[in-house]
Order: sequence, then structure tokens, then C-alpha cells
Amino acid sequence: MRQAPVVAALGVTQIIGYGSIYYAYPILAPAIAAEFGAQEPVLFGILSAGLLLGGLASPVLGRQIDRFGGAQVMCAGSLAMALLSLLIAGSPNIYVFGGLTLLIELLSFAVLYDAAFSVLAQKRPNDTRRAITNLTLIAGFASTLFWPLSGWLVGEVGWQGAYLVFAALHLLLAAPLHGWIFATPHVNEKTSLEEQRPKPDERYVPLEGRTARRAFILLGIAFGLTGMAISALGVHLVLALQSLGLGSSAYLIAMLMGPAQVAIRVVDATLWRNQHPLLVAIVSSAAIPAALALLLLPGPAMILAVCFAISFGAGQGLSSIVRGAVPVALFGTAGMGQRLGRLAAIRSMLGAAAPFLFSWIATALSIQLAIGFALLVAITGLVALMSLRLELRIRVN
Repeated sequence: MRQAPVVAALGVTQIIGYGSIYYAYPILAPAIAAEFGAQEPVLFGILSAGLLLGGLASPVLGRQIDRFGGAQVMCAGSLAMALLSLLIAGSPNIYVFGGLTLLIELLSFAVLYDAAFSVLAQKRPNDTRRAITNLTLIAGFASTLFWPLSGWLVGEVGWQGAYLVFAALHLLLAAPLHGWIFATPHVNEKTSLEEQRPKPDERYVPLEGRTARRAFILLGIAFGLTGMAISALGVHLVLALQSLGLGSSAYLIAMLMGPAQVAIRVVDATLWRNQHPLLVAIVSSAAIPAALALLLLPGPAMILAVCFAISFGAGQGLSSIVRGAVPVALFGTAGMGQRLGRLAAIRSMLGAAAPFLFSWIATALSIQLAIGFALLVAITGLVALMSLRLELRIRVN
């Protein structure tokens, strides 16, 4: 089967997954907090706890992907998202809402990038990076679509109505698309670890033994810290932009992130396609602290905000690619589901507290100190990635 239809289908489901699970949450949070008489930091504390639970569950779900196939797990995940979104819409209090949100985060690995990347690795083990890049080109519009959509829905039908719409999208669009991928006869998705052994013509020879273990640890730390900074600002992006005094125009500037993500992925697919994914990961990791530093600099607010959105969007856009492409380049495609699950667990343990910590620092101290905290975390992640680059300099060269 041709790659394009599968990538396009996964692109649509990733827009739905990321849009409804993450990008809609901060837009709906004020209305949810007001409904239940809760403080907004409580809502983001629930999200942080959910991110941690989801990360801890990721290795288990990753093993199921390797065992049963990615599309099967993603189809079941979409059905679960539909049911949980429907139940959230009827939440009578903050406790029920919180519990259901935790369940969504617990199972989110099954419908987001890591699962989709595993599907692509199972289908095209020798062309995974290209497939991942093409997928992220489509999915990069999740924030561009779901931020304004969520704002419109909460104004027209309330946050409960918004979750009903999300349930319908998972049930009527995402689940059938995953089911179609599963039912396609020419795609063999149920591959064991032994059957997924790297082919001789694969571009990169997988690391082994102690070198592989050290590289995995450094990669997990680097991805975790960079993801922590992205998570903190991704949830509070509009608040960070409003700290520059932009007011409602912050929403419009935030929408530049989507096109920036797509543009940098086009660059990766064309100009950087022959570069080692680890070098692309360093560019991605460096773009995040560069963007955060712009928020702390004096100068014209509009220019700084636009440059921030472009740099942050570019870094985030590349991060989505490298989190799948780098493990393939360093370790091969065998057992990719479990490996991505373990990386997700490390990323979650380091980054789950980010939304809550950022919200607490911004509320108790100042938004500038919260941004400074995220900047320090991002720089540390970049240092870890550079350490990995030095460790493997002979292989990368």
C-alpha cells in the first residue's frame, strides 16, 4: 500500500488527538474552573498528574503496540477517548471531571504521536523518518485549528458542548480511520520484535550494548527537559504572550506557531533530509531557549512576540519529528513501540509537573520568573543533547 493515504489518515487523527486532549484544555479551563468553583491552578495540577500517569503507562501501551500492532491499539484508544470525552461533558463536580481527565491522559499514548510513529515504523522500517516528517506536516495544524475552535465552542455551547464535539470527532472520524488502517490487507502491522529486525539497507546501524544504554539515558534526559519547557509554555502560551502587553492579539500571534511548525518540517523534509536526526534534534532543542529568551528581552512587544512564536513553533515542530526519528536512527525499528513508551515515561516524569509549576510560579511570583524557570530547563536539556552528540561524534560524522 502507498504511504500517502496512511500518513494522511494518521495526520487527521493526530490533529483530533492533540487538539482535543491538549490544545483545547487551557482554553476551556477558565470556564471549567468557574463552573465548579475551583482555582485554575487546580485544573493544571490535574493535567500535570495526568501527564505523569500517562508517561508511566506508556511502556505498557508500547508493548501492546509491538505485540498487537499500532493501528489496533490506536483504534481502541480513539473509542476510549470518545467515551471519556462524553462522560466528561456530564461531570457533576470537579472530582469526577478530574478523575476522567486522568483517565484520558493515562490512555493518551495510544492515540498520539508515539503510537502513530510506531505504526509508521512497522509499515516502512527503512523510510520511517520521511513518513514521520510527512505526518507531522499535517498534524502541525492542530493548534492552529483547535485554539480558535475551542474558543468558539466554549462561547457558543459551553465547555460541556465542546467535549461532546470532541467525543464525536474521536468516534466518527478518528476511530474509523484507525480501523481502516487496521483493515487494509496489504499492510502487515502485527510484527513481533524478531520480525522487525533491521534490514541490511537501513541507513543507520543501531547502537548496541553499553553504548546504546548510555545513549538512551542521555536522550531520555534531553527529550524530557526540552519537553518540560515545551509543555509549560504550550499550555500557557497565550498567558506568556499577554505578559508582553498584547491583550487579545496574543491569540492571533499564537496561531503563527502552526505555520511555523509546518514550515520547519518542510525544511527538514527537503534541505535537511540527509542530515543525521541527532543534529536536527540539536537545532530543535536550541530553538526553545532562544524563543523563551525573547519573552524576557526589552523591545517592541509585537516584534518580540512574532519572533517568539516562530522560534518556539519551529522548535516544537522539529521536536515532534526527532522524538521518533532519533530513536530509529540510534536504535533501529525493532521494538520501537516499547522504546518510545520508555522515552515517553522519562519525558513525563521530568515534564509532568511543568504546567502546574509554571502556573504556580506565574500566580505566586510573576510570569517573568515562570518564563525564566522554563528557560533554565530548556538550556539544561540542550546541554544534555550536546553531551550525547559528543558521545557519538564519530557515528554522527
